[in-house]
Amino acid sequence: VIYGSLPPEVRREQSRLFNDPNSGYDVLVASDAVGMGLNLGIRRVVFHSLRKFDGEKMITAPAPHVRQIAGRAGRRGTTYEKGEVLTFDPSDMEGLAAALVAPVEKLTHVGLQ
Repeated sequence: VIYGSLPPEVRREQSRLFNDPNSGYDVLVASDAVGMGLNLGIRRVVFHSLRKFDGEKMITAPAPHVRQIAGRAGRRGTTYEKGEVLTFDPSDMEGLAAALVAPVEKLTHVGLQ
């Protein structure tokens, strides 16, 4: 299990167990934190939902977030060079497909808060 409020050392250990083919950990259940800097050998990403809590309300996950998480499936240099991405609910597949081909927005400015 990997989610955002886990301490970094716990996330690293969960990643290590998942990547170890002899650990018995074959399935990883994660929040969108899985898209943040973890090197995981993932063959298939299944979105339970394309909706997420933004800190105030439930929203449809923005296309860049969907692409970041979907990009965990199949990564060059890992066990799975190619991956699969799908949704638990078949009615979300159209939204997933749209997010994966949505144009990348150009940055107009950056900053720190």
